[in-house]
Amino acid sequence: MATQKKPPKKTPLRILCLGDSLTAGYPDNHPYEHKLKDVLEAADPRLAVETDVDGRPGDQVADGTFLRRMQLRWSEDEYDWTIVLGGTNDLAWGVPGRTVLDALQKCWDIPLAKGGKVLALTIPDCEHRGFSIGDRRASVNRAIKAHKQRNFYTFDLFEALPYHAMDPDERDSIWKFDGLHLSPAGYDLMGQKIAEALIKIIQLEEAQNTEISSVVTDARKRRMIEDMIFEEEIGDPKLLSQGYIVVRKADLD
Repeated sequence: MATQKKPPKKTPLRILCLGDSLTAGYPDNHPYEHKLKDVLEAADPRLAVETDVDGRPGDQVADGTFLRRMQLRWSEDEYDWTIVLGGTNDLAWGVPGRTVLDALQKCWDIPLAKGGKVLALTIPDCEHRGFSIGDRRASVNRAIKAHKQRNFYTFDLFEALPYHAMDPDERDSIWKFDGLHLSPAGYDLMGQKIAEALIKIIQLEEAQNTEISSVVTDARKRRMIEDMIFEEEIGDPKLLSQGYIVVRKADLD
């Protein structure tokens, strides 16, 4: 009688989602991490995704609560990725953009200093677009996207979920009546978009760090392939099974 083969052991991928009410999935207790996990595991069956959610409604980045929670989480455990979303409450209370950014950077530095990777999300859109909030949000978001650090990546959530540019019918299904928090469908969409961005980053890293270096030993040819990876005009990403993938830099912005 033939012995059944054991299914291959999956690779754990540990993710911390840290933020405020938009990370907690307020008010329906439906955090985006549910969809994030589903999409990641569907995209790569080799992964066993584990997520921890630390989202506290009303918390501000600049008053130190984000930093304390990040320090506590990383003192008790370690993660492959930390997804950070904060700043909405700070802007509502009039905190200057520079202060918000400085506080976010201190939060990012905790996982980065311990070998983890950070996916920083821009402050998302909402119904209210007064000049003061809109201007400060745009300033912080530009700085988040411009930040450069080893193992640090960004995803433009503001661009991915455009409140005012969205079709009104779709918008009504995505946002709650307050124009700030999302419906369960909205949090699922948020999780899907974050997961899709994270998949591209992971594939790009795999292509650069494993496929290219192991398949192409010639340094000049390897540089040529790495240049291709960031080529804006190249079409859809190729599968890793073809040797390496091509990901447009625009897809990561």
